[in-house]
Amino acid sequence: MTLEPDARTLIKPRVHRHVVKTLAQRILSEQLKPGSLLPPEAELCDELNISRSALREAVKVLGNMGLVTTRPRTGTQVRKRDEWNLLDQDLLAWSMEIAPSPELVLSLIEARQAIEPAAARLAALRAGAAELAPLEDAYRRMSEAKARQDFATFNQADIDFHTALLRASGNIVFQQLSNTIGAALAYSFRMTVERAREPGASLPNHGEVIERIRERDSEGAAASMARLLRIAVIDLGL
Repeated sequence: MTLEPDARTLIKPRVHRHVVKTLAQRILSEQLKPGSLLPPEAELCDELNISRSALREAVKVLGNMGLVTTRPRTGTQVRKRDEWNLLDQDLLAWSMEIAPSPELVLSLIEARQAIEPAAARLAALRAGAAELAPLEDAYRRMSEAKARQDFATFNQADIDFHTALLRASGNIVFQQLSNTIGAALAYSFRMTVERAREPGASLPNHGEVIERIRERDSEGAAASMARLLRIAVIDLGL
């Protein structure tokens, strides 16, 4: 049974994120293709069981993500793919859930290859004990998880390692990218868990990165991180 508009509005706080995600994933998967119009408001409200005001708020969020644009007398149109803000944390995570294009996966790996060795170099120059502690904690958890053959826990600790490295760089832009890198890593791990020759085999390479940072060996830290990322490329078959 369709809810009356007032009742729909009452449940808006609980459904708002779901509505944004549902519409975003339809666009990301090209169920709604670039250049096409969103279905009429009344149709979407009935399908999603929400009020017009809730739908309009969701559309505003999609607009901020670069997915749609709304024009008077035209309606809400899906924007071109190269206008989407694919580095938005939510948008990237939702894209990963629906198996993004190989082009996006390769682009993320290439970005990591450019960013993370530089972050390791800066961490070796700048990081103190407080910045090293999260790296060391993540490495310890990786070691314990590998010993238990618990690769879900290993992978989460690995994500924590890489995001902690970006924060340890002391570079504000790299720090802001930590959530994006985390989302990319989460998807990479889902891809590699069955492909890897030995899950957890990269553990010594992570330890080497920490050791170079401790020694203030900036070039060694960058080289160790580059080697670590080459393992990921091999495991992904890229």
